[in-house]
Amino acid sequence: MSTAGKVLTVLVLLVMIGFVVMLSAVTQLNVNWQQRIAKQDKELEEATTRTVDATKAIIDLTESARAEQTNKDRDLREVEGRILIAERQQSSQREDLSRLQIQLADYLAAVGRAQTNNTTREAEKAKAIDDLAKKRDEIAKSQAVNADLRDQLAKLQDEFKRLLADNASKAEKAAQGGRPAPRSASGRRPAPAS
Repeated sequence: MSTAGKVLTVLVLLVMIGFVVMLSAVTQLNVNWQQRIAKQDKELEEATTRTVDATKAIIDLTESARAEQTNKDRDLREVEGRILIAERQQSSQREDLSRLQIQLADYLAAVGRAQTNNTTREAEKAKAIDDLAKKRDEIAKSQAVNADLRDQLAKLQDEFKRLLADNASKAEKAAQGGRPAPRSASGRRPAPAS
């Protein structure tokens, strides 16, 4: 075999191997796409089922919402009627409350005046008690001063009686002896001993 034949044989073998590889790749690609298509079909079927279920649920929910709305409307009318009655009662109670507030304001004003008078009386009472305590203190001090003065008076009376007795005895002696009693050089009386 010639060289060209050998090269062509090898080249044909290589092309055949390439063709086999390419054919297997295309086959594998077809298998993969078929799996993906089967998976997509399955997901589409599940999504369709879910859509149908969701549509049924939405219809059921819409119907229950309408029924609930009807019930709520009826309840709302009842509540509005009750509110109307309550508002009438409230306006009546407000009138009563206004009347009572006016009376309360009058009573509070009277209580305020009474408290002011009471405060004034308490202040006067406290001042009178304070003045009484001061007067009692003054009386106690005056009594203490009076007691001291009485003690001094008693001492002075005793001193006076003693001096009187001394002077009488000296006058008697002087009258018997003919001489007057001697006097101090300053001409003053001696100070009494306290």
